[in-house]
Amino acid sequence: MSFFQRLRSRLSAPADPEAATSALAEAERQLRWGASVSDIRLPVREISGGNRIESAWIALFLGELDAALEFAYAAATERPYDVDSRIVHGTVRLARNELDHAEHEFDAVIEEFGADPDAADGRRATILARGQAPLDELPASDEEWDSAAVLLTTLWRVAGVVENRLTGMQDTHADGRLVIMQALSKGQAADREAERGTV
Repeated sequence: MSFFQRLRSRLSAPADPEAATSALAEAERQLRWGASVSDIRLPVREISGGNRIESAWIALFLGELDAALEFAYAAATERPYDVDSRIVHGTVRLARNELDHAEHEFDAVIEEFGADPDAADGRRATILARGQAPLDELPASDEEWDSAAVLLTTLWRVAGVVENRLTGMQDTHADGRLVIMQALSKGQAADREAERGTV
């Protein structure tokens, strides 16, 4: 269950919490599907976060990584044993290519709370970002590695750092590079289609 699904039962702010939660959930779905950057950002352009976790996600979806880190770090500091704060902090760190921090957060969720699917997805994305082969101590199918590559490359596109990340992939394991490039190609195609107004 994602943060935004859990949030529905306990969110007390902002003024229209259900609408904000729905918008955030839609943006998260678009992110994890590898949608165009414009489709990811559209649901959250007109909302504000009712707490630091929400604010971190909104900033991340909008590509504002410094603000996202500020909110995510504050949330993780306030709620160090909370799944949601660790997931958003790890995801923001992954987007920033701060892989030791990302790995720590995802591993902490997995160790303390079990194999949360978002944490496992983030953990595998971190392995790919390190340039390693798609192997993991967590059981993982090809589809799960594809999902991790979609998450990683969509974060790159949202952050506007694709070229920088590709430059750093010189020593990437061939299998990892293949799954990354396939996901990136699909995501960039979605961006081009959105720019042409066909999506």
